[in-house]
Amino acid sequence: MVRVIVVEDEPLARQHLVKMLRELPGVEVVGEAAHGAEGLHLVAELKPDAAFLDIRMPGMDGIELMHLLPEPRPALIFTTAHKDHALDAFEGGAIHYLLKPISRVGVAQALARVRPRQDPLQKEWLRLPVRRKGSRRLLRPEDVDALVADLGDCLAWTSEGTQRVEGTLVQWEERLEGHGFVRVHRNALVRLEAILEVAEGDELVLPSGRLPIAKRRVEEVQRMLGL
Repeated sequence: MVRVIVVEDEPLARQHLVKMLRELPGVEVVGEAAHGAEGLHLVAELKPDAAFLDIRMPGMDGIELMHLLPEPRPALIFTTAHKDHALDAFEGGAIHYLLKPISRVGVAQALARVRPRQDPLQKEWLRLPVRRKGSRRLLRPEDVDALVADLGDCLAWTSEGTQRVEGTLVQWEERLEGHGFVRVHRNALVRLEAILEVAEGDELVLPSGRLPIAKRRVEEVQRMLGL
């Protein structure tokens, strides 16, 4: 179980982040704070494993809070609408820096850096959120044959057809590392166990369609398939 606190002065933003965190298995939100001074008190009292900190808050901001935290400190993830504090955050020891609006992909990415990659929770946290009107479906990696970049998001190739997934291909390449996915060209990741055949012309045959392999990646893909 990962124990987390959220320090955010905007009530709606705080509520949204807490909701996303509580949707993840193995995560417990143990405290919420509306400003830096309250956050400092919560860290000292609750000793969480991780803290999500906004930067611009009334009074003590997130960077000031970071420098006042006693050791051992929780893993620090900053959440902000401003890019210009990233260097200060990482120099102060932050493990991740999320730009608003915050997505479920980003939250899961951040939490993945709190625990070792081999931790069983890493697999439990790994869901691919499908964009839908009025609802949100979460795909398991084994439900996806391939991820193809499309207009800033990705299209997941599944047995039910293509489904739009939140997050970029670069984000998903990092998240899916060690889960049986390989990049076959600059716009696509493929789950190795979904490959049925390597057809003539270095084309991968999947249950949900066909994808070409980039010439410079052919040897790597063949090696991973044991060919």
